[in-house]
Amino acid sequence: MIGGVLPPGFKEVLALVEERAGLAAPSCLAAALEGIQRAMARANQDDVDVYLREVSFDNALLDDLLTELTIGETYFFRTHEHFDHLRRVVLPELRERQGPEHLMRTWSAACSSGEEPYSIAALLMAEGWEDHMTVRATDVSRTALQRAQQARYTDWSLRGPSADRMRPHLKQEGRFYWLSQDVKRHVQLGYLNLALETWPSAESGLWQLDVIFCRNVLIYFNRATIEGVARRLHASLDDGGYLFTGPSDPPLGDYAPFEPVLTEWGVLYRKPLASSNAGHFVPLQPLAPLRADSTPFTTGTPGAASSGRPVSGSFPSAAPGTSATPGVRPSPPGTLTTGAEGATAGVSPPWASGTGSYGGAPASGLGPAGGGAPSPVGTLSGGAPAAGAPAARTGDASTSGTRTRFTLSVEALEAVRVALARGDWREAARRAGAQSADPEGALAAVRALANLDPRAALFACEEASVRHPLVAGLRYLEALLLLGQARLSDAERAARQALYLEPGLAVGHLLMGHVLRRQDQTAAAARAYREAEGLCRKLSPEALVPLAEGERAGALANVARAEWRRLERTEG
Repeated sequence: MIGGVLPPGFKEVLALVEERAGLAAPSCLAAALEGIQRAMARANQDDVDVYLREVSFDNALLDDLLTELTIGETYFFRTHEHFDHLRRVVLPELRERQGPEHLMRTWSAACSSGEEPYSIAALLMAEGWEDHMTVRATDVSRTALQRAQQARYTDWSLRGPSADRMRPHLKQEGRFYWLSQDVKRHVQLGYLNLALETWPSAESGLWQLDVIFCRNVLIYFNRATIEGVARRLHASLDDGGYLFTGPSDPPLGDYAPFEPVLTEWGVLYRKPLASSNAGHFVPLQPLAPLRADSTPFTTGTPGAASSGRPVSGSFPSAAPGTSATPGVRPSPPGTLTTGAEGATAGVSPPWASGTGSYGGAPASGLGPAGGGAPSPVGTLSGGAPAAGAPAARTGDASTSGTRTRFTLSVEALEAVRVALARGDWREAARRAGAQSADPEGALAAVRALANLDPRAALFACEEASVRHPLVAGLRYLEALLLLGQARLSDAERAARQALYLEPGLAVGHLLMGHVLRRQDQTAAAARAYREAEGLCRKLSPEALVPLAEGERAGALANVARAEWRRLERTEG
């Protein structure tokens, strides 16, 4: 149902648009009303009931109305991160897997006035695909398609930070720019209403595609239409094909079996490869673990633990009950514990130091907050379960303020220690449960593993993030562990990914503030602290803050407030 208060007849116009094009009710009804009135004026109609009858049977009128109710905001190489990822990652992977003679098949699914598909074509030409490429471009607005066919632009289409990449293909005449035929001939324009069940099809060319750009259009659709479009986008892709959506578009994982790929700038989707080709795909890799001197770490070979000496290329082995990292308190024999009781280098958040100030928190070896320490999170302890038995879990390790407890057998715990002693981080992660298909279990296991070796925990966390790319808690924990290694730029990247996935994660904003302050980005750090305070103030003062090591909302809000006020005084 279309809600809100509209003059008689206008509500029915929006209902028709929702039925025919799948558009959801607009959030701003006043703007929608103005848009309908502008479309009516162009149709020389001032009676909304007559206009409703006419637009029901006249596709041109409906297209004109859709143009008013959607934002045709576009320019060349808009969201340049997408095009950079296409150039640096997607195209090389497709060339390696498909071979140099492969015909690159791409689609701009909501092309508007053409800047997006022409940008794709120009990029493919620059990367050597000119003789092996097709670019399909469709839109629901025939008016927009006419502008795309004309391919005449102004400076407004060149306002983006990467738009200069298009200038070699444009010829200026007065205040207009005309697109060269070399680019234009590669793009096939056509009408398509994404909300209709008329695609994919081999006849339309929307079939077995390598790359689809469907950006900033799903935000207009209602849930049922999003589900149908997502399912058809998935069916349109070839195995191993990629889908780019807009940063404001809804996530599609619940609607179609895409494989989400998390990057530094956000999420894109991939259609899984068939098993016969799966070996050719190189998955998104975690950051390579580093030694303290910033040299790469190479895992040791099995069986090296018997020598009692560190394996070549590994960290010094840690004896049971000890830590290889200075300043890290060892766990009691038979247990792996996380939380304030088992704070370790890089895994305890800065606000757990009890100093009341980020400025006084050391980079590693953070101790528990003053007073009663909260109960452990993610305990691994020797107990009754048999070796290899699934861990027992309670609570939600990713978003709630509740506790999660893991219990492993003594045999499994010893296997973790043996794997760490020989430098086999992957085996240690597997034995601890960090490779679990359950993201909550993986998160709790990584937190627990950090008490024996934070660097091994970082390795496990990054591998778990590849398996669970949309779990904000894993990215947040990765940022904490990276901060413990003083890898500030990597910590900032991981924290931003966590906040992209879960913008309301208060501890993520707190951590971002700390990382930015360490990088002397004072103004940005203050903004992060203010955001953290605002999120904490929305909770009850005694409420547990998700992922905050048992901290209460009121206390964290006060910490965040003290930090941004201190930074503002410093700036002043």
